[in-house]
Amino acid sequence: MISRVSCRFGLSLALLMSPLAAFADYPKEELSSRLKRFEAGLRPALRQRGEAPVRWSLTERMDHHGVPGVSVVIMDDGEIIHARGYGTARADSDLPVDTETVFSEGSVSKIGAAMTAHALVAEGVLDLDRDVNQYLKRWTLASDEVAAGKEITLRGLMSHTAGLNVHGFADFLPGEPLPGVVDVLSGGGAAKSEAVILIHEPGSVSDYSGGGTTVTGLVISDSTGLSFNDAAQKYLFEPLGMTRSTYEQPLPAAHGNIANAHDGRGEPNAEPRGWHSFPEDAASGLWTTPSDAAAMLIALRDSYFGKEGAFLESAHAGDVLTEVGPSRVGRGPFLRGSGATRRFGHEGSNESYKALAYMYLASGKGAVIFTNGANGAKLYREMVRAIADAFDWPESYETLVDQRSLSSSPTDLFVGAYAQAPLDPRDKRATFGEMQRFRIVKNTTGLAMAITVPVDGGGQEDLKFPLQPMTRNHFVDEAGQRRFEFVLGTYGVLEGIIVRYEGYSAFYQPVPQA
Repeated sequence: MISRVSCRFGLSLALLMSPLAAFADYPKEELSSRLKRFEAGLRPALRQRGEAPVRWSLTERMDHHGVPGVSVVIMDDGEIIHARGYGTARADSDLPVDTETVFSEGSVSKIGAAMTAHALVAEGVLDLDRDVNQYLKRWTLASDEVAAGKEITLRGLMSHTAGLNVHGFADFLPGEPLPGVVDVLSGGGAAKSEAVILIHEPGSVSDYSGGGTTVTGLVISDSTGLSFNDAAQKYLFEPLGMTRSTYEQPLPAAHGNIANAHDGRGEPNAEPRGWHSFPEDAASGLWTTPSDAAAMLIALRDSYFGKEGAFLESAHAGDVLTEVGPSRVGRGPFLRGSGATRRFGHEGSNESYKALAYMYLASGKGAVIFTNGANGAKLYREMVRAIADAFDWPESYETLVDQRSLSSSPTDLFVGAYAQAPLDPRDKRATFGEMQRFRIVKNTTGLAMAITVPVDGGGQEDLKFPLQPMTRNHFVDEAGQRRFEFVLGTYGVLEGIIVRYEGYSAFYQPVPQA
């Protein structure tokens, strides 16, 4: 038994970690050196020009973000080169996270659902372009005038272009009744979400839909005569050797070695059991380890490059890893970059578990990171930057900003409300989800983007995201993800803002304040 240390999460003075697991043929001394760089090299996304880089240790950032436990896999050349657990499965226990500890992985579950569907397509059980109502036996997806005569297909569901609603789902606490999948889809019984319906013409827009993935899960179940979990076991987990994986809800304690849920302060928040349930299993219900999740990414890459005995045929995998219609999603994974920076994967966000899993296609470099705290996304982004630095990834994830640019910046001119301009139909994937309108406001660092969102119980609140200047008219958010170019025209008039994110862009025009 590892003894407790006298700090809030048992992390500041000592790192609680499982034995190192290295799987690929990687020089031991070099691997050890790179891992030390990673564990001591967490950093912010932005760095002020001329200032020394900031570096944090993994232990201090786990403590800072209130994340008791983390499990990570690092990949190179399409193989796992390192797997390790850090911290504890529960904040008030000494049970260490190790490579066998299972976490809820949120929407990374959608990759598992998609790969199960693709295995059934490969066997001729399912057709990607057939109306899904031809497979459904327990529930029917209503098709009305919104459909404009177009069918709703698995290809559309897996790429979020089918036109369905319900972005995501609420977690279920221990003791709360769980709805069946039909209740989830119909918005009845114990479901916490609205009914899944068609709100866009199929193929017309990209609108992320956990509801659509839940339909995919029911298609798999109804077409095989198996529960979705049993189908995943037969067609995905067993072929890939994913021995710690399950979609079972609620996860039984007998599964063992389970990372417990924690709130933003790092306190257990799913008592008395210790973890939530996710009855929308295909969309968000997978419990697994980073090593098992990495097996899915490796299988897709091996299939893409035609490796003998791979999970899918090469042409099929190539289709999986190609954007569908107006979306930035293939048939399951999100896709980003091009050439050396082409990568695929997914992020996951349940209430108390945050997860990331992605891989660069060409180099086979990548990472899977699972956390058991509500602030886990903040932590894993810092971890990704450290891994990228230590293992020579094709992207550095660092942006230089220059606060001196504010002295010459016409920030007063930039303040105001903006709305997304109409898009060319050929460039619909440039949309940014719910960010159709925002405001630019002044703050202590110069500028911030403000978005008004509804709050539980009625009313609204402003979410503000500070922006840092790169030049007098180019700004970036603090995560280093969205870049804002204020366009000044021929006569010095502000024409609008170009917002760039993950290789795509959208134009926002000034509008009157609401």
